[in-house]
Amino acid sequence: MKTVREGKIALSLLGFTAEQIHKIEEDLPSYFQNKELFLEQVKKNLGPNLVQKIKNADEEALLAKLKEDMNRLKFQVLVDQDEDYPDEFNYIENPPVVLYIRGDLRRVLEKERCGIVGARSHTAYGKAVAQDISRGLVDRDVAVVSGMALGIDAISQWACLDQGGRSIGVLGTGVDVIYPTRNKDLYYKLVEEGAIITEYPPGSQALPHHFPLRNRIISALSQCVIVIEAKEKSGSLITARYAAEQGKDIFAVPGNINSPYSQGTNLLIRDGALIYTKQEDLDFIFKKKTRQAVDLDIDEDERLYLQWIAQGMNTANLICLKTGHKIATVNMILTLLEMKGIIQSQGTDQFVLCAGVQID
Repeated sequence: MKTVREGKIALSLLGFTAEQIHKIEEDLPSYFQNKELFLEQVKKNLGPNLVQKIKNADEEALLAKLKEDMNRLKFQVLVDQDEDYPDEFNYIENPPVVLYIRGDLRRVLEKERCGIVGARSHTAYGKAVAQDISRGLVDRDVAVVSGMALGIDAISQWACLDQGGRSIGVLGTGVDVIYPTRNKDLYYKLVEEGAIITEYPPGSQALPHHFPLRNRIISALSQCVIVIEAKEKSGSLITARYAAEQGKDIFAVPGNINSPYSQGTNLLIRDGALIYTKQEDLDFIFKKKTRQAVDLDIDEDERLYLQWIAQGMNTANLICLKTGHKIATVNMILTLLEMKGIIQSQGTDQFVLCAGVQID
């Protein structure tokens, strides 16, 4: 008998979005047991066209074709209930339900990660900054997360990979669709030395509405996001917005006030983003390899809090969700850690580890 997991995959293959699947998740147990009942149940949350799409679907054929594609293209499918589903997605709004992955995602997720996004059309200044940032991150053993787009994305990911680092490419297409085609070499290098990840099923083409949504995955997988050159209406600013909503630090590279490619980044700085001017600006997030750990006089709860803060779950609300502790308890422990000089407040309910603190 087919399972809820297979039901989620079938809906993904039919083109249902994560948001649509979340709406009918409680009805999924009846999908393969009693499809007629399932169709009746989902009417309250889905429009008639979507209900008809399910009614007409041949799920057996869809799942069989997927299995063939997985064997042929060597990709993995993860569902939100799987043990290997990235924990980072459990703390964001509208998390992806089904993920299609090529490469070794687990190996990259073992590292700290920085999201880098920016303009497709860029200046020589933007290119130089992107390369410098990526190379510096590799020196810190930090992976780069980006969207494999032309311009700053590709420059950052190539600089990382050429330096021997790891990188994740988050696609707005199916895992088997290389877009843009000019990045074919980058795609295969990411499969070999990092990972490709997407929530869109095999064969999905580069539709405009895919890319803003995929940006929430870039920010979710990153401890912070750096925006390098962006026009005022750039999609990179959507990634920055998602990062802010997820409680992540946002850095913006300042630029010429007369350059259209710096309008977006300068606006981010005006609105409170951290300014990136040199590698040391990242010290409070990504520790230098030479930095020694301090001796910590902490109990198990405090150690767990520090681990989550180091992973980007750095607000009282996020820690509440993770632990199930009452907000008063969370605030008390955070205050104690601050008094001990182990964490410091960023002034927006966000905390970071103090310099010299390393958590195993």
